[in-house]
Amino acid sequence: MGSAMGSFRWLYAMPVVLAALFLLTPPPVGGAESSLKRQEQIQAAQIIRVLPAVVDILTDVRATVKVRCGKGGVQTVETSKREGGTGFLIHPDGWIATAGHVVLPVQKPDDEYEAAFREQATTTACGPLLQKLPAKQRARRLKAILADPANRQGVTVTKRLAVFLPTGTATKSYPAVIKAMSPPIDPARLPKNGDRPDPPMLDAALIKIDGINLPTVAFARSLRDAVWLGERIFIAGYPGVVVWHSFLSKKAQVDATVTFGRVSAFRLDVNEREIIQTDAPISWGSSGGPAFDVEGNVIGMATFISTSLEGDEAIQGFNFLIPIDTIHQMAAQLGVTPSTDSAFTHAWDRAVQAFVESRLQDALTYAEKADRIVPGLRNVQRSIARTRELMGAQP
Repeated sequence: MGSAMGSFRWLYAMPVVLAALFLLTPPPVGGAESSLKRQEQIQAAQIIRVLPAVVDILTDVRATVKVRCGKGGVQTVETSKREGGTGFLIHPDGWIATAGHVVLPVQKPDDEYEAAFREQATTTACGPLLQKLPAKQRARRLKAILADPANRQGVTVTKRLAVFLPTGTATKSYPAVIKAMSPPIDPARLPKNGDRPDPPMLDAALIKIDGINLPTVAFARSLRDAVWLGERIFIAGYPGVVVWHSFLSKKAQVDATVTFGRVSAFRLDVNEREIIQTDAPISWGSSGGPAFDVEGNVIGMATFISTSLEGDEAIQGFNFLIPIDTIHQMAAQLGVTPSTDSAFTHAWDRAVQAFVESRLQDALTYAEKADRIVPGLRNVQRSIARTRELMGAQP
């Protein structure tokens, strides 16, 4: 999708996952601790507490296309389009909130893909045969092949929506189903008279995976109750600019990353809905990522960013968040109440709190319990390893 209103671009992502390691360090034993150091430790605790519930989302739209390049036989070409974003678990039974445009690729009708897939497959199948032709003649020939009635059908489209928990492997995915969705803002569909779009374009979705006792995040009650101008916040997500960085190991793709900033303004979007402006960095792939207050409660969700007038360069420092109210309303329509009543979350919260308080044996006991409930989560296993290191280093 293009830029919105000429100055914004949706945070479309490449397949996503990013790298960040937040290991807590307990307060020094027998020494006076500065309040600043203590505040940093408490914030670190809030970060590590919420990361297990931040998930990577992948949409994979594939096509099998039959192509005849000329007098020869028919070739079968496989082609695909993969995009991704971020989501967060709002209920231990597998309910996940994300941005509407993250799941939009699997919501579009098949015929919206067929022309693009047919052209891509024809270029793949027939391009090598036409390489010796001059560029203009090759283009005309490819156009003629596409116009051939034999190539006007034979496209089979399949779609997949998958969720990856931060478990240390990018290969284990959970099939997901869209339960509710409001589309992103589409400039082409905005009323010409400046009225609100009807239906609204709220850019929010709720999807579902099978699971019980999964990690969850805590919600603020509403934007008005929880957020004020200038407040510090942090955002977790899977920006593709990190995931696909050539200097980083692919093993880092299963870790979310965290950025920090403040609430810099409150704005009205084209729906006349109050949204949050922030200077916390976000990028393509961060879409749908949760924004937290200093207490670790979700107050919003990454939706769109500012770009240059040409729309080809992100301008950091002017990014926007959907208010948590939108997710509350969508969940209520489905009869879902966001909840942290999860066996994993109870155990993990106790582990993090014990770690901060230097109760290392309790921290290890609760972290190991959490790992048994939802095995393999990266931050849990790192904390277990770190706690054992510290216990072994104690005199």
